[in-house]
Amino acid sequence: MIRRDYILRMIDEMVKLIAALLGLLKKGEIEQAQKIYNEGILRALDMDEDTLLQIDLDKLVTIFEVKYGESYEGLETIATLLSRGGDIHLKSGDELRSKQCYFKSLEILNLVELKSDSFSLNRQAEMNKLNQLLHQL
Repeated sequence: MIRRDYILRMIDEMVKLIAALLGLLKKGEIEQAQKIYNEGILRALDMDEDTLLQIDLDKLVTIFEVKYGESYEGLETIATLLSRGGDIHLKSGDELRSKQCYFKSLEILNLVELKSDSFSLNRQAEMNKLNQLLHQL
Protein backbone atom coordinates (compact mmCIF):
# COMPACT_ATOMS: atom_id res chain seq x y z
CA MET A 1 0.00 0.00 0.00
CA ILE A 2 2.81 2.41 0.84
CA ARG A 3 4.54 1.67 -2.49
CA ARG A 4 1.26 2.25 -4.37
CA ASP A 5 0.84 5.63 -2.64
CA TYR A 6 4.42 6.50 -3.64
CA ILE A 7 3.70 5.59 -7.28
CA LEU A 8 0.50 7.62 -7.30
CA ARG A 9 2.30 10.61 -5.79
CA MET A 10 5.06 10.33 -8.44
CA ILE A 11 2.47 10.11 -11.24
CA ASP A 12 0.63 13.13 -9.85
CA GLU A 13 3.88 15.14 -9.71
CA MET A 14 4.79 14.16 -13.27
CA VAL A 15 1.31 15.06 -14.57
CA LYS A 16 1.64 18.51 -12.97
CA LEU A 17 5.12 18.87 -14.46
CA ILE A 18 3.85 17.89 -17.92
CA ALA A 19 1.03 20.44 -17.62
CA ALA A 20 3.58 23.11 -16.67
CA LEU A 21 5.70 22.14 -19.68
CA LEU A 22 2.74 22.50 -22.01
CA GLY A 23 2.00 25.94 -20.60
CA LEU A 24 5.60 27.06 -21.04
CA LEU A 25 5.70 25.73 -24.60
CA LYS A 26 2.52 27.63 -25.48
CA LYS A 27 4.12 30.81 -24.13
CA GLY A 28 7.30 30.12 -26.10
CA GLU A 29 9.44 29.81 -22.97
CA ILE A 30 11.62 27.03 -24.36
CA GLU A 31 14.60 27.43 -22.02
CA GLN A 32 12.44 27.27 -18.90
CA ALA A 33 10.55 24.27 -20.30
CA GLN A 34 13.87 22.53 -21.01
CA LYS A 35 15.05 23.15 -17.45
CA ILE A 36 11.86 21.75 -15.89
CA TYR A 37 11.87 18.78 -18.28
CA ASN A 38 15.46 17.86 -17.33
CA GLU A 39 14.68 18.23 -13.63
CA GLY A 40 11.62 15.99 -14.07
CA ILE A 41 13.61 13.19 -15.67
CA LEU A 42 16.27 13.43 -13.00
CA ARG A 43 13.72 13.43 -10.22
CA ALA A 44 11.68 10.55 -11.62
CA LEU A 45 14.49 8.24 -12.69
CA ASP A 46 17.75 9.50 -11.17
CA MET A 47 19.27 9.86 -14.64
CA ASP A 48 19.68 12.50 -17.30
CA GLU A 49 18.04 12.58 -20.71
CA ASP A 50 21.11 11.19 -22.52
CA THR A 51 21.12 8.11 -20.31
CA LEU A 52 17.36 7.67 -20.64
CA LEU A 53 17.52 7.82 -24.42
CA GLN A 54 20.40 5.35 -24.65
CA ILE A 55 19.25 2.81 -22.07
CA ASP A 56 17.76 -0.48 -23.24
CA LEU A 57 13.99 -0.68 -22.68
CA ASP A 58 14.23 -3.81 -20.50
CA LYS A 59 16.82 -2.12 -18.28
CA LEU A 60 14.67 1.00 -18.03
CA VAL A 61 11.69 -1.09 -16.94
CA THR A 62 13.85 -2.85 -14.35
CA ILE A 63 15.15 0.46 -12.98
CA PHE A 64 11.60 1.81 -12.84
CA GLU A 65 10.26 -1.30 -11.10
CA VAL A 66 13.05 -1.28 -8.51
CA LYS A 67 12.29 2.34 -7.67
CA TYR A 68 8.47 2.30 -7.92
CA GLY A 69 7.30 -1.28 -8.36
CA GLU A 70 5.36 -2.47 -11.38
CA SER A 71 3.28 0.39 -12.68
CA TYR A 72 2.26 0.70 -16.30
CA GLU A 73 0.62 4.03 -15.49
CA GLY A 74 3.97 5.28 -14.23
CA LEU A 75 5.79 4.09 -17.34
CA GLU A 76 3.14 5.74 -19.48
CA THR A 77 3.70 8.99 -17.60
CA ILE A 78 7.45 8.76 -18.26
CA ALA A 79 6.67 8.18 -21.95
CA THR A 80 4.47 11.28 -21.99
CA LEU A 81 7.24 13.29 -20.33
CA LEU A 82 9.65 12.11 -23.03
CA SER A 83 7.16 13.05 -25.73
CA ARG A 84 6.91 16.58 -24.32
CA GLY A 85 10.72 16.63 -24.27
CA GLY A 86 10.57 15.84 -27.98
CA ASP A 87 8.22 18.80 -28.42
CA ILE A 88 10.68 21.04 -26.59
CA HIS A 89 13.57 19.90 -28.77
CA LEU A 90 11.50 20.34 -31.92
CA LYS A 91 10.61 23.92 -30.95
CA SER A 92 14.27 24.65 -30.25
CA GLY A 93 15.26 23.30 -33.68
CA ASP A 94 16.94 20.05 -32.61
CA GLU A 95 15.11 17.57 -34.83
CA LEU A 96 17.51 14.69 -34.14
CA ARG A 97 17.04 14.90 -30.36
CA SER A 98 13.32 15.37 -30.85
CA LYS A 99 13.18 12.21 -32.95
CA GLN A 100 15.11 10.28 -30.28
CA CYS A 101 12.65 11.38 -27.59
CA TYR A 102 9.64 10.53 -29.72
CA PHE A 103 11.04 7.12 -30.60
CA LYS A 104 11.83 6.21 -26.96
CA SER A 105 8.41 7.44 -25.87
CA LEU A 106 6.72 5.32 -28.54
CA GLU A 107 8.83 2.34 -27.54
CA ILE A 108 7.68 2.66 -23.92
CA LEU A 109 4.04 3.16 -24.93
CA ASN A 110 4.16 0.07 -27.16
CA LEU A 111 5.42 -1.94 -24.20
CA VAL A 112 2.65 -0.57 -21.96
CA GLU A 113 0.10 -1.37 -24.66
CA LEU A 114 1.31 -4.97 -24.89
CA LYS A 115 1.76 -5.67 -21.18
CA SER A 116 -0.97 -3.74 -19.42
CA ASP A 117 -4.49 -5.03 -19.04
CA SER A 118 -6.05 -1.68 -19.80
CA PHE A 119 -7.03 0.08 -23.00
CA SER A 120 -6.55 3.81 -23.19
CA LEU A 121 -7.82 6.15 -25.88
CA ASN A 122 -5.31 8.75 -24.67
CA ARG A 123 -2.47 6.25 -25.08
CA GLN A 124 -3.68 5.36 -28.57
CA ALA A 125 -3.89 9.03 -29.51
CA GLU A 126 -0.38 9.69 -28.19
CA MET A 127 0.99 6.69 -30.09
CA ASN A 128 -0.67 7.89 -33.31
CA LYS A 129 0.72 11.39 -32.78
CA LEU A 130 4.21 10.01 -32.22
CA ASN A 131 4.05 7.82 -35.32
CA GLN A 132 2.96 10.80 -37.41
CA LEU A 133 5.71 13.03 -36.02
CA LEU A 134 8.36 10.37 -36.59
CA HIS A 135 7.26 9.97 -40.21
CA GLN A 136 7.40 13.74 -40.74
CA LEU A 137 10.89 14.18 -39.29
